[in-house]
Amino acid sequence: MTLKDLTRDKKGLFSKLHILIAIIILFSCKKTVNEKPEELLSPVEYGYEVTCDYCDISYVDIYNQNKIIRSNTGKWTYKIGSAVSFDLKLSIKTSMLSAQNIHAYILRNDEIVYGNLGYNFAEISYNTKLGNGTSSFGSYASTGTGSSTTPVSSICGAKTKAGGYCKRVVSGGGRCWQHK
Repeated sequence: MTLKDLTRDKKGLFSKLHILIAIIILFSCKKTVNEKPEELLSPVEYGYEVTCDYCDISYVDIYNQNKIIRSNTGKWTYKIGSAVSFDLKLSIKTSMLSAQNIHAYILRNDEIVYGNLGYNFAEISYNTKLGNGTSSFGSYASTGTGSSTTPVSSICGAKTKAGGYCKRVVSGGGRCWQHK
């Protein structure tokens, strides 16, 4: 064998090795079906969000203790930075006699999972393990001479992408056409 024959064989061997290494790299980087998505591995953070004018807020904190905020005005939030195994409870009552809107929500990773719009009072309980809750909201009472206490119309109150709340008036209560 001459020197030319040896170098030709080495080049062929090197190119075969490169192909083999490329095949190993391609097939070894594939995800397996049993891997969990990153979303499931990230910690769950719960919290409360209330928007009202002149109201008292009672809630269960991270240590499962009842806390009270007196005379809140505007938006109030409380985040629980760890997983909880107890029911989240939130109670709001307005301080003034006139009808006031109360937006009360339970949040999971800054997304609303439970809650709604009510008038003058709201009570919410949410089970974090089962993912369900119970609530009681005050309804709009007409200040006219009629004896009707059913809502004639209400505000949708759904949270928007911009972080505010929908202000559409809904006949008969509930959510507007866009947020049903």
